[in-house]
This record gives sequence, C-alpha cells and structure tokens, in this order.
Amino acid sequence: MTRQQRIPRLGLTGGIGSGKSTACAFLRELGAATISADDLVHELLAEKTVAGRVERHFGPGLVAGEAVDRPALAHLVFEDDDALEWLEKLLHPRVRRRIEEWARAQEALAHRPPLLVAEVPLLFESGLDDGFDYVMLVTAPQAVRRRRLAAKLTKSQFTHRAERQIDEAVKAAGSDFVFDNRSSRHDLKEFVAEVYAQILAAGTGSVTGGRRTR
Repeated sequence: MTRQQRIPRLGLTGGIGSGKSTACAFLRELGAATISADDLVHELLAEKTVAGRVERHFGPGLVAGEAVDRPALAHLVFEDDDALEWLEKLLHPRVRRRIEEWARAQEALAHRPPLLVAEVPLLFESGLDDGFDYVMLVTAPQAVRRRRLAAKLTKSQFTHRAERQIDEAVKAAGSDFVFDNRSSRHDLKEFVAEVYAQILAAGTGSVTGGRRTR
C-alpha cells in the first residue's frame, strides 16, 4: 500500500477587518477543511491548565470557574504590551500544536478533504507561517478596515491592535496569494476559487506562475 500524499496546507491571514474570515468561509464552501486560530485560543483559555497559568501570572480575578474571563483578560493585555507578549508566548506554541494535530487527523480520514486551511490572524507575527505550503493574505487599506469595524472597536482600540501586526507590505511579500479586498464579495469569492483550483492542481509543489495578486 502506497503512502497517501500529504494534503496541501494553506495559511490564511490578514489584518483586522480585512475580510479573511469571509475568504475562509468561501474556501470551506468549496470543500476545504478549515480551522480558526481564534477559536483555538478560546478553547485553550477554557482549559484548566492554561487558566491556571494565567491566574498564577496575573493573579486572581481573571479566572471564572476553570476558564479565563476573556473580556477581562483582553482589557488587561490591551493596556499592557508586556502582558500581551507573555500571553502570546503561552498560547502560540499551543495553537501551533493544535493545528498540527488537526491537520494529521484530517489526513487520517477515510474521505480526506482536498485542502487544509488555517485562519491565523497573527500568522507571521507568531512564526506559524513556516507550517504551511502556501500563504494567502487578504488585505485592505487601513481606513477601509477601520470603517468596517467602527461598530465593534473604537478608533484607539483599532489602532492599538493594528500596531501589533506586521506591516501589510511585509506580509504581502511573504505570501503566495494576495487579495486587496476593497471591492466586492463577488471579487473575493472569485479570487478564492482561483486560488483553490490552482493549489489543487499543484498539490504540495510550487504554484505555477508564482505569486498571485489582485
């Protein structure tokens, strides 16, 4: 029995408000198996071991029951860069392991998906980009992204989060596929379909024709 080929892995990233979650949903509709790093973080913060580490580091008041009080933690790290750095060092390696475990489980299925997609907002910042065959960046001008999130984040909250992320041009240089998402959902969906087809045609080899941008 021959060993099955490794399923291609796509890391999907983008700044807040860029539309990466919409792109991820389109990929899932096409047949890709998807996972969200944000969802994994929520799961980890509900685990007793992680909650214990958080409580020992920051003191009581951030853990309700056996889970971390996420709004309280978010408020704390928003005000303290050192606290955020400590939290990221705690969570990022665990997120990497969870994604790898998920990918291996997908590859062990009898009916395997044709593509594995992990939506990771801090893909480059966390160093997780080296775990993927391809990287897709969904980007948009900061003014556009801020407008999309106006109902959820204040201007200062948006600016603080954006400043924690690597410059979009740097991320674009490290990506195989780049979409400037300032137009319509239809254009994004069309681009995602093109990326999906190209990756499946190439397998885990290099994408024919190099980096795709729109």
